[in-house]
Amino acid sequence: MAIDSTDLPIAAMAGEAGPHAADAFALLADETRLAILLALWEAHDPENDDNSLPFSEIFDRVDYDSPGNLSYHLEKLEGQFVRQQGEGEGYEIRTTGLKFVRSIIAGSGVDDVTLEPTEIDQPCPFCGAPTTIGYRDGVVIHACTECPGTAPDADAEGTLSVVPFDPVGLRGRSPEEVWAASVVAALRGARSMFQRLCPACSGPVDGWFECPDERETASENRRLSVPVRAHFQCRICRNHTVDPPRGLALFHPAVVSFYGEHDVSTHVSADDFRTVKRFHALMNGHDVEIVSAEPLRVAVTVRCDGDELRVTFDETVRVVDVTR
Repeated sequence: MAIDSTDLPIAAMAGEAGPHAADAFALLADETRLAILLALWEAHDPENDDNSLPFSEIFDRVDYDSPGNLSYHLEKLEGQFVRQQGEGEGYEIRTTGLKFVRSIIAGSGVDDVTLEPTEIDQPCPFCGAPTTIGYRDGVVIHACTECPGTAPDADAEGTLSVVPFDPVGLRGRSPEEVWAASVVAALRGARSMFQRLCPACSGPVDGWFECPDERETASENRRLSVPVRAHFQCRICRNHTVDPPRGLALFHPAVVSFYGEHDVSTHVSADDFRTVKRFHALMNGHDVEIVSAEPLRVAVTVRCDGDELRVTFDETVRVVDVTR
């Protein structure tokens, strides 16, 4: 008897994701359907106009026992993960299917990959001590070997940043290259959330500031570590990120132009460790200040060669003013 996805426990938990999420989980809870997706993914070539496979070839690749049963599973995947070109024609994987297979290949929740803390050529921006890069539970951890660090939600003291990173991204990369790639990954996600587009599900995003109390603002190294944090959360999938406003300022075109006028590049590349070091130095040189409590206004001041630019954010982490 076929299982109705509305009868499954996942249907009751779909919540804001809607009933289609429960349907998708139910559809993929079958080894044969996963094998079909993998067969179609292997046949997919972005440079080809036709990436379809005839039924007979899918049957051979999956090595299934019954054409009738395989046809049943293909029909279940059609529409959401697979499309048929026409009556009697071949099948091809859809974008949603590609996204699912790629997430599996990336190793999320599958490979138990670890990297023990390893010292890299990147000093702590707060105390100048050596820093380490490590990897566990799907995140890259950048930590200082001496000072307390600045990531208040981290498990270990000294943590400077914690960046979600797929295990496959560690392949063939040195610890320095892993750190550089993780920074680029964090920037990519932060830019998307800052622009109010969830990088995980394309849903709408809300932003707000978490500001310190007066005792916290009196701490040491206030210029760099004033604990004003920008929060972003997707309304659909609940993807949540926390970012320093001094880094968000670098997404504004006025800041990019400001540095360009001084022949300073803000470009970063995952395969160029030097560009990421330069970007970090620029970001950590920015001053963060709460200029107004009611309404809340947070300003980031950028300086270069005696010149300066101020970017002001409102309570929803949107730029409301740029002054020189």
